[in-house]
Amino acid sequence: MSSVLRSARSTGVIAGITLAVLIAAGLMLAFSQSKSAARQQRLVVANYETMALMREMVIAVQDAEIGLRGYLLTGDATSLEPYERARLRIESSMRQLEAAVSDDPDTTRQFHEFRDSTAQKFDQLNSTVGIYQTQGREAALSLDRTGAGRAMLGQVRLLGDSLVEGQRLLLARRLTALRSEQEQAGVAGLLVMGGAFLCLIAGIYIVLQGAGRLERSQNALAGRSRLLQATLESLRDPIFVIDGERAVVAWNEAFAKLAQWEPGKQKPPTLDQLLSERSAATRALLLPLQLDKMPSTGPAIVRVAHDGRDYEIYRGEMSGGGAVIRSVDITEKLHDEAALRQGQKMEATGQLTGGMAHDFNNILQVIRANLDLLKEEAGDNNAMLSRVQSATAAADRGARLTQQLLAFARRQPLTPQPTNIAKLVGDLADLMRHSLGERIAIELKMADDPWNARIDAGQLENAILNLAINARDAMPDGGTVRVQVSNATLDRRYAALHPDVIPGPYVLVDVSDTGTGMPPEVAAQAFDPFFTTKGDAKGTGLGLSMVYGFVRQSNGHIRIDSAIGQGTSIKLYLPRTDDPVVEELPHPGSAVSGSERILVVEDSEDVRRAVVAMLKGWGYRVEAAEDPDIAAAMLEKDPAFDLLFTDIVMPGTITAVELAQRAQRLQPGIAVLLTSGFARGLIPDHTRSGYPMIAKPYSSDALSAKLRSVLANRRPVPASAPEDSFKEAARQGTSESRARRVLLVEDEVLLRMSTTDMLERLGCSVSAVGSGEAALELLGKGDAHDLLITDVGLPGMSGEDLAIKVRERFPSLPVVIASGYGRPGLQAEGMQFISKPYSSIDLQQALDHSLR
Repeated sequence: MSSVLRSARSTGVIAGITLAVLIAAGLMLAFSQSKSAARQQRLVVANYETMALMREMVIAVQDAEIGLRGYLLTGDATSLEPYERARLRIESSMRQLEAAVSDDPDTTRQFHEFRDSTAQKFDQLNSTVGIYQTQGREAALSLDRTGAGRAMLGQVRLLGDSLVEGQRLLLARRLTALRSEQEQAGVAGLLVMGGAFLCLIAGIYIVLQGAGRLERSQNALAGRSRLLQATLESLRDPIFVIDGERAVVAWNEAFAKLAQWEPGKQKPPTLDQLLSERSAATRALLLPLQLDKMPSTGPAIVRVAHDGRDYEIYRGEMSGGGAVIRSVDITEKLHDEAALRQGQKMEATGQLTGGMAHDFNNILQVIRANLDLLKEEAGDNNAMLSRVQSATAAADRGARLTQQLLAFARRQPLTPQPTNIAKLVGDLADLMRHSLGERIAIELKMADDPWNARIDAGQLENAILNLAINARDAMPDGGTVRVQVSNATLDRRYAALHPDVIPGPYVLVDVSDTGTGMPPEVAAQAFDPFFTTKGDAKGTGLGLSMVYGFVRQSNGHIRIDSAIGQGTSIKLYLPRTDDPVVEELPHPGSAVSGSERILVVEDSEDVRRAVVAMLKGWGYRVEAAEDPDIAAAMLEKDPAFDLLFTDIVMPGTITAVELAQRAQRLQPGIAVLLTSGFARGLIPDHTRSGYPMIAKPYSSDALSAKLRSVLANRRPVPASAPEDSFKEAARQGTSESRARRVLLVEDEVLLRMSTTDMLERLGCSVSAVGSGEAALELLGKGDAHDLLITDVGLPGMSGEDLAIKVRERFPSLPVVIASGYGRPGLQAEGMQFISKPYSSIDLQQALDHSLR
């Protein structure tokens, strides 16, 4: 019994000891598992915090880059606020991340690489800001165009992505370890339960507790994984991750489309499949990275062209093997950069040509002034007079060239008015047919309800004629010129591709031809000044440049589309206006009447009869001749005419210009008005003579206004000395009264000397100064003057400012403004304008006008 009791007691003791051991073991196991699970949970949370910190720092670096680019583009210091905030965020986040990864050597090494790369990126940003502030915007942009900054930013992104991917893989391994420990704890719990009911209950309790924690950790991990996938999907560019086994383990939808892979139906592709011939897109983009050699020895960033698009491919190595690959489509960025460079080139060329035109005008003025003086001294030396006239004609052609340069430089004076573009083009049809010839067909097409545009109608007519003549020259064997007027709206997307465009409504004038077309390299230079594909002496290369400058100055847009063998289309987008077109009212009959005697020379009987009837109806005394020879004979018998109105192209032994010269010899002071229905490029060069011209067909209002203008500007000249007309006029003015006192303001010394000489030969007493301040000082001393002649471009005070101050302080003093840039915007009573280069005739007219 005792043995039984002892046995039972021993069994109880053993059972108790066993139970205690089991309970202790169960308790120790539960405690160990709880501690291990808590530790694993802390590590998982640390992994997520590390990935979140890394994404924040990558975003901060991008914000700093955006802030710097905003500063470079706008020059506004407030644009650097994102950059300054990013620096502060980076510093605090960097310290937190360093503390978070200090327990992991591999992650610490990746962190150090990321920190060094980030520091280099901020050094580059600081350097760019410093260069902008010390050397200017262009120097900073030049440094930015090297691409070093973008390469550094790409490296920062790759290192950040690599570290995040490494943390994700580390997180997966830790979760696997956590699950393994939980399984072991479950087995141990079952063993304890088999030994004792209490150990079973304790084990079940421990397992249930661990399972709850595991489920919560798994749910948290699934949420983080969804967040990571959403982050990848938010990127429009394809991005994917390959592991050390050369398999794709993470991706976004853009990559799936690129690889033509359906994630729900097919297993993830391998690197070998991506580089195979069956996947042409991924092979073309990834092959330059040399990913077939892992670890890759190829470049980290490459630029690849595929299927008409340009890409930048970024590769970031991962510490555990594999790489993060991202493909960025840079086609639009490259297009924008090219458009920006083209715009900067055209703007710089415009500024250069504008300055050249101004300086050239001053040079031409000196030449023209001295030629006028030399002409007066030539007397009856016909050989010298012929040379002077040739040189004068060359100077006039140079002046026209400078006006073309000013048109390209967008400095020509414009008078934009609401204009019915469709009506303007329709009115040009006859003139274009005469100008282009019979071998060129003209087709016009107008919109049903065309808009109006605010434009200088005269300059637009010249632009359309210029384009039509260029189209004719591109069709030596004949063809068709089409002019189409329609309504167009340029949206923000188009404006983003063309920096000079303001989104909104435009009137589109499309001038196209069926000619030979232009290759891309020629079309790219078509608007450059002096660029021409025509032969020698057949073009100045300024035609399209003038059109370009006019359209840009009018706040419009111009583009050229051309292809070899398909012709060329040049589109002018003119800004729409809702203002109504103001119809010009006809001049009253009293304004066109006159009593002067006019000789009309016209070979067309119908035109001659109509013109004679028109002139007689206005009160003029009119006689007519059918050719220059008859008109010359009439002048020999009776030269007492006030005006010679003659066509240019007529049969006969003498030309219209020769007839005009003979008429002025026989009747000094007779006015001359030329007319022609041919394009100016197809008629003899009448501009040498300086005679005014009216183009056919002309309206009665236009003819009457032109006649009154020509008659008003003529000056009688004594018949005995036609060559010394201005000397004699000056002597008459001096004899009748005192010499007119002129204050000349010109900063160019040679031009000031030559103009002074011209004025003195016209009988004037001249005081010449080089600045507006000196002119005001001279006038302030009480020196009386009859006329002020000033240049516009003066050092210090401009000529316009001087004119305003002079008119305020000396209201009775007339002012003449001279400029090579065209008529200035200043228009007021007591002021008149002459264009450089000016002649003695222009100065004499200014003097006469000041005495009225």
